[in-house]
Amino acid sequence: MFLILLSSVVVHAHMTDLSAGIFVPDWRLKPDDYTVLMGVDSEYSEGLVPFQPGGHGKFYLQGWSRPDQKAGWEITCDQPGDYAVNILVRRKAGQKLRIEVLADGKSFRAELPEHAINWQRIRLQSLIPLSVGPHRIAVRMQPLDKESVFNADFHALEFVRPEVEISLQEAALSLRSDITWFQQARYGIFVHWTSQSMPHHGEQKPYAQAVADFNAEAFADQMKRTGAGFVVLTTSHAFQYFPAPIASLDKILPRRTAERDLVADLSDALSLRGIKLMLYYHLGAASDEKWLNATHFWESNTSNLFGNWKSIISEVGQRYKTKLAGWWFDDGATSYYYRSAPWEELELASKAGHAQRLVGFNAWELNNPTLFHDFFTGEGFADPRGYNQLLVRDGSGRYLSGTHQGLQSSACMITEEDWGHFSKDRPIGPPRWNAEQLAALIREFAAYRNVPIFNLEIYQDGTVSPQTVIVFEEASRMLNEK
Repeated sequence: MFLILLSSVVVHAHMTDLSAGIFVPDWRLKPDDYTVLMGVDSEYSEGLVPFQPGGHGKFYLQGWSRPDQKAGWEITCDQPGDYAVNILVRRKAGQKLRIEVLADGKSFRAELPEHAINWQRIRLQSLIPLSVGPHRIAVRMQPLDKESVFNADFHALEFVRPEVEISLQEAALSLRSDITWFQQARYGIFVHWTSQSMPHHGEQKPYAQAVADFNAEAFADQMKRTGAGFVVLTTSHAFQYFPAPIASLDKILPRRTAERDLVADLSDALSLRGIKLMLYYHLGAASDEKWLNATHFWESNTSNLFGNWKSIISEVGQRYKTKLAGWWFDDGATSYYYRSAPWEELELASKAGHAQRLVGFNAWELNNPTLFHDFFTGEGFADPRGYNQLLVRDGSGRYLSGTHQGLQSSACMITEEDWGHFSKDRPIGPPRWNAEQLAALIREFAAYRNVPIFNLEIYQDGTVSPQTVIVFEEASRMLNEK
């Protein structure tokens, strides 16, 4: 990456070594889609620090507290036109902020309102005209009164032509699925059953053997007792494995699947008990270097990476059709987003075999990464009022404003100690709530039509904690009595 000289401000030269496992954008504006310019990929001033640098995800710049600080990029425009620009920013302290985007030295402005909390997507007040060729882009911030102390985090700039934005919005809305069953399910159970899952005690079985030995009927019986309306089963996580014979995945990296189709067996067993099945999927983690290399994870041209992704996801969708009710895709805002992902293509692949399948790309605490999905995944959120407390009591359950506007709400939270049971010879601990507390929490979520998903630790044999099941069973009885 090049060095941009931003006035008299000293900037860091972030030179990139592809062999070190870092994704470098091609810095070309997409004429028919959104293009993301990440703060962490910019040349940025002293005092700005990336949040959680390294790994497979990219986050944001923190420590923006001076008006002389800047972040800059050099981009190439292949199709001339007027571009709308969104600024993804979070003010942590201070007054109203003026945000300025410089394009070849010309200034374009936006304001972050005084009461805006958490992450915001702010639109520049005017379009930026860009001709064919290279352009220098920079962003800077300062309080409106120019004197107040402020502290902000900066995530990214988004460039899109207005006519393209309208077309994408229409396409995204046309693909939205009916979320009625999701709301009626009341709550779901999430289990991180992966290649790292540990047994009650003793040594871990090889993954394929653990898949073969998983007792689907016993698991489904436990899920029935919890009162949950759906289950989210983790497939790939820290390492890319899948509990079924998926040919497209085997073609990319052999011996990462299983002969038994555990997904089909679980779907059938759960369906007999009135419970739907969703799947969690991760496109690739830093811990799995073999998979990252095999899928071309670090290439600036993302066609290979997302081509592999679409082949796997569409094969799975076609295999299970209506037996697969939904997808919960992790790292939507931290791994897909910085690649300016082809979101429409991804959603179409996700709904292969079942057009009404629900899709959610995890945003974590960040802005909504895409128009092309159905629900806000809500990782780490435990407030029934939702993101920024924007939900309306006795409302629709959808966000009517804010960065996640239009999406069905949900919340995904840990029930015991961790997302998965990854420690050797350690029993699963007690749940965080007793039955009365859990029932009260679920009632409050229902009042906002916000769908909670409770993550339960699970042993390698496919059983969850009997103590936790009892708490959910009793809470479910209390809910059904009223």
